[in-house]
Amino acid sequence: MSEPKISYIIATRDRADLIGETILSLIQQDEADWEAIIVDDHGTDKTEEIIKNFHDQRLVYLKLGDSNGRGASCARNLAAIWAKAPIIAITDSDDILYPNRTSETLKAFRDNPEIEVFYSDFDIWDVASGEVRSRKTPVSDYSFEKMKADHFIPHITVAMKKQLLLDNPYNQYFRMAEDYDILSRLAVQGRKFYFCKKKLMKYRLGINNMSIGKERKTIVDLYGQMAKMARGFIPFGLEVAKQIQEFENQRSKK
Repeated sequence: MSEPKISYIIATRDRADLIGETILSLIQQDEADWEAIIVDDHGTDKTEEIIKNFHDQRLVYLKLGDSNGRGASCARNLAAIWAKAPIIAITDSDDILYPNRTSETLKAFRDNPEIEVFYSDFDIWDVASGEVRSRKTPVSDYSFEKMKADHFIPHITVAMKKQLLLDNPYNQYFRMAEDYDILSRLAVQGRKFYFCKKKLMKYRLGINNMSIGKERKTIVDLYGQMAKMARGFIPFGLEVAKQIQEFENQRSKK
């Protein structure tokens, strides 16, 4: 097996019923020189068995130990350490890659050596209805002012240089909005972002999807505000931190 040109890092927990589709979309890429570092965040299902049944050496399965912490941020940081390729791409364990995601990502870095962070357009797949549609707010070209205002970059399409991620790991405090935290941090550093207008991913929107729900939206917004305060985009307010702590304390009792 040749050395990979790109390493996909995938954090997962109890997604045995979905991760197979994600892996299949990886195997169907039109560029074969990839690897996927899949980190199981204290899951209890048959995820490991599903992965091993593919019998593909490009798939690396790791179990997140208690000493490594918990959560998607910890899982992605561990995966980044294990990654062999100079480019790291983010993928969730329930989403679908279009066949050209790998080739288009690598082409962008090859043709534009100055870029450090890549992102693209994507589709939304409503599993219940079967509809595949664009995001209501279109994905757009990068600007620092847009980053200050809102998290407009779809995290599932992001790729970056490995050393950049190792130097700027995910903040494990951010159980949610960790994507906005890291991308806004890179923006403040003046890193070079690149937007690919092609749709390279299909985001799964389903009844049991972790990315929906009013309660989750509330806490994501709070964590997002915390990231903005950390960057100096908005004034610091202790009340936001208190609300996050209260929410997490209530969650731990459930």
